Amino acid sequence: MKKFYDRVLEMQRLHEMQRQAYDDHSRFVVLTGRRRVGKTSLVYRLMEETKEEAPGLYFFVGRKTEATLVRTYCEEVRTKLEEFVPEGITSFRDLLQLLLEIGKRRRFTLFIDEFQEFDNVNTGVFSDVQDLWDKYKKQTNVCLIVSGSIFSMMEKIFKDEEQPLFGRDDCTIKLQPFTTATMREILGDYKADYTNEDLLALWTITGGVARYIEQLMNNRCTNVKKMLHYVCSSGDSYFIEEGKSVLVQEFGKQYGTYFSILDQLAHGDVTQREIEAALGVNSLGGQLKILEEKYGIIRKKRPVGAKEGSQTVHYEIQDNFFRFWFRYIHRHASLIEIQNLPALEKIMVDDYPTFSGIALERWFRQKMMESCLYRMIGGWWQAGGVNTKGNSDEFEIDIVAETLEGEVEAYEVKRNPKRYNPTRLQEKVEVMQRHVYRSKKIKMAGLSMEDM
Repeated sequence: MKKFYDRVLEMQRLHEMQRQAYDDHSRFVVLTGRRRVGKTSLVYRLMEETKEEAPGLYFFVGRKTEATLVRTYCEEVRTKLEEFVPEGITSFRDLLQLLLEIGKRRRFTLFIDEFQEFDNVNTGVFSDVQDLWDKYKKQTNVCLIVSGSIFSMMEKIFKDEEQPLFGRDDCTIKLQPFTTATMREILGDYKADYTNEDLLALWTITGGVARYIEQLMNNRCTNVKKMLHYVCSSGDSYFIEEGKSVLVQEFGKQYGTYFSILDQLAHGDVTQREIEAALGVNSLGGQLKILEEKYGIIRKKRPVGAKEGSQTVHYEIQDNFFRFWFRYIHRHASLIEIQNLPALEKIMVDDYPTFSGIALERWFRQKMMESCLYRMIGGWWQAGGVNTKGNSDEFEIDIVAETLEGEVEAYEVKRNPKRYNPTRLQEKVEVMQRHVYRSKKIKMAGLSMEDM
């Protein structure tokens, strides 16, 4: 994907911070977002657009010794800034101080990628950055941008009051996956006559994450069959290894328990009690809270109208790719181990209509959220309701939304529009009205592949 897509607001914000740094005094920008979402590409784009005005430096923090990293950084400074850097600098503190001294007389952007990895190199770097930044910020014209993919670490570094860099950033940007409109644009550039089935497949597998989309598009995988085949193309497939490599970094040695929980969630929204029963564990409340609040990988779902402390809570994985990875790759690791990838592909193909049906509901929720026309978007369910025939029934409405004007809408989502039953939705809405919207008129409709 050579074309640069979307990111208009984020780029405007970066340009604004850079302008303030160059015209006033130095600014510190923190860029976060899940791995592969496009953080590095975004800052590269910024530096490319402004290279005539001032140079940009790129430091990648790998898991090497500090001296090795600094030696690489020194060469970057010599090349991009064409400044004298004495031999023998081995500490990041000494190099940063040199750069800030240069920043007293000229403008430049310094981008430090995977900044949180300094925790594995030399934890003292964070205190060094804080000390030097406090001393030099008002005297220099440097736009310092740091990015990180490990959410928990970046949160700790910049949001924990006990950490040295707490409160030092001037701006934090969290980069999100591409919007539904941008995914349409990308797929259209690679396949002008794409179908909604193609679009749903791209959303179902990638969730809008830039790198995953790039992998599929660059390999001309523009329909369901090609996408699923590419995922299973070899034992070392990019997609097969990706879930584990991303999440093990987040979870560390405790990843086993978290993976088991996510494996359960990948097969549908479930309650805490159902997860505990499936795993044979008495209490997973602490782990669920960490997955939700610390890592942001799962989220609670309550029916519309339920109170905060109600017990009608379901959990779901927020990220489409992780839902896909745990449902197929993690669960069928034994097939991958013996290189039986054709069998894995068949499982995916056979299950895809069901799995993508769930993704379709999430597509419409996402599209509605992006429209900025609603103040609330959720769902509603109630076990053991009574239908019009007097029989016990399960009542669930896929999407319930309230517009900014206070109007209520209820939608049933079906892949095939012929399966939409307006009479059945009416029954459910009447039950919901008795519990939640007693005096409200509710707009009802079906949503299908045709409405994407």
